[in-house]
Amino acid sequence: MVGVNYPWRRYGGDFGPTVWHTTHGIRADHAVIAADFTAMAAAGVEVVRWFVFTDARGGLRVDRQGWPAGFLDGALDDLDALFSLALAAGLRVVPVLFDHTLVFAPTDAGGARVGGHYAWLADPDGQARLLEAVIAPLAARYGAGGARAPLGAAVHAWDLLNEPDWIVAEHHPNRRVPAPIPFDVLAAWVRAASATLRGRQAGAVTIGNARLRFAAWWDDPAFGFDFLQAHTYYDPEHDFDLLATPAAALELTRPIVVGEYSARGDAADDARRRPALSAARLADEASTLGYAGAWPWSWRGVDSHGPLPHADLRDIRAAVDARLGRDTTRRT
Repeated sequence: MVGVNYPWRRYGGDFGPTVWHTTHGIRADHAVIAADFTAMAAAGVEVVRWFVFTDARGGLRVDRQGWPAGFLDGALDDLDALFSLALAAGLRVVPVLFDHTLVFAPTDAGGARVGGHYAWLADPDGQARLLEAVIAPLAARYGAGGARAPLGAAVHAWDLLNEPDWIVAEHHPNRRVPAPIPFDVLAAWVRAASATLRGRQAGAVTIGNARLRFAAWWDDPAFGFDFLQAHTYYDPEHDFDLLATPAAALELTRPIVVGEYSARGDAADDARRRPALSAARLADEASTLGYAGAWPWSWRGVDSHGPLPHADLRDIRAAVDARLGRDTTRRT
């Protein structure tokens, strides 16, 4: 599947009101997003990865004890709107439910508290509350027989958590995490969340693992993932080099997608005799090496890795079509 990370209009602010009492979500940006989706589809995109609740700075109700307590007014309406826009453009969405920043120590941003929800993923009671307040209602809404089941057809896969590597004790925890979470503790929530979505036939499920070298940790059938991810920003000191790591070498039991890599491509590494590579070339190399897709970060210029030139995206589409023997003249 040819995909791209959008990944947001406003980080954590696309779905319902925020902790700053601002409301400017998907519905407010309807026309802009529709135009972006039309341009994506014309360039050959099939899948769009989009962050939803990030660090809980928007869209989610938090009770006085700090536990998740459901959705703020308008949050689900914005999610409906995103799915509707995707279907209208002939695209599918990978909603990334949470970012690893959810569990960072709380910080003040513009007079409001962001992050600081460590117990939601590290404490059994918090995990249960998160399942009950967020995951189960989403599964019921968009799953088979749900009130918005037709819109659920827009979901390519639910991405439960972006880059858990940075919060897992055995992986590469960030120092902003109050205490790294043991893998088995986080895995309990991941298994339950995946089972909840699959139990309501709400679509495929994945997780946005950051490192190739940690991909096998998520390959346990108990997670029920339809495919795995690795985010392959070139970092030979800490991870495998994509160009030297065929998917088969990871010895996984399910497909793996390069869920993120730089839309700017990779700079040359003369010391390792590694040439500069464009985003299109990296996607082609990933396909050659057996990966089930490579999704650049990002369509929009949210950081130094974007925006993605539309010509590069068309080149990625053309390379995939050529590899699969498809007619490349069918798109306009």
